[in-house]
Amino acid sequence: MDGLISALKKLSSESPLENFYWDIPNNCPITIPGDYDSGYRKNIYLKENFKETILKDETLKSHYWAIQDWGGIGSFKKNNKNDNRIRTFLRELEKNSLTRNTFECISSLSKVASFINPEKYAIYDSRAIYTLNWLLFNHSSSAELFPQPIGRSAELSKYDMQTIFRLTKRPLNYRSHKVAFHQYCELLRELTPQVFGDNSKPYKVEMLLFMVAPTSIVGQIESSVSLTINA
Repeated sequence: MDGLISALKKLSSESPLENFYWDIPNNCPITIPGDYDSGYRKNIYLKENFKETILKDETLKSHYWAIQDWGGIGSFKKNNKNDNRIRTFLRELEKNSLTRNTFECISSLSKVASFINPEKYAIYDSRAIYTLNWLLFNHSSSAELFPQPIGRSAELSKYDMQTIFRLTKRPLNYRSHKVAFHQYCELLRELTPQVFGDNSKPYKVEMLLFMVAPTSIVGQIESSVSLTINA
């Protein structure tokens, strides 16, 4: 764990969270004060203040806003099937176990969880998992990695992480869909105070993991991984 914490601290120094940027659409359901003038501060305000709105919303409109508008996952359309998926996910959160059908949409659904309870849950995003698995592989004795959702990053698609890991012939396995999300959030809750100080919330490490994936992590892969093919 010490190696993982050191690696995260180094990344946080090289890529300060204050540089984090993610656009917040104009149709945001809550008003963000005008003095929150950076992308980082705006997103922190949203994470800390969207809870009441989303918890009271029985229509699920704000849930879809978090997934589609803010999250940029337009393919997660509002329909009965996805309404049921959201409600099922919220029930499964309390049971600490997800079904496969739920986990297939974890990139979308975890956004809702992160707003409902930012002290407990974080977004399980393809970029964040890409970074975390690379760091676990290189800076941890754990042989258990996290299943990575399908992502849209062109930079990450250049280097398939599973292929790289398999070529090392090190024994590895991936956590079950039943527990991966909850164990991911638990790990981030453990890491965040070590990296960003007491009372820091797990979204800080999640934001860092997300931010550095296509830059620092891809750079590490390019500088440390090579392949020789014997004809």
